[in-house]
Amino acid sequence: MAAVGTTSITLEENEVALVIGEEDGAMSVRVVSATEVADDAEEIGAAPEIVLALAMRLLKDPEFHDDVLEWYYAQEDDDEDEK
Repeated sequence: MAAVGTTSITLEENEVALVIGEEDGAMSVRVVSATEVADDAEEIGAAPEIVLALAMRLLKDPEFHDDVLEWYYAQEDDDEDEK
């Protein structure tokens, strides 16, 4: 079994991270922003909005997970074909 630990990452002020985990077959999704967004904000930037949309889709649409993996593997095949 691998050692349990944490990894730190420093985000630039304008960056937002989507953190995906898996434990015992269950997926966890977290959105981490370099800057805090006020709860009463009327509008958020494009990056946080896209990351939040991806997170929600991953959590609420199990087929999307499979679609993303299929797309990813197709990209690998395309990259190999180009070489």
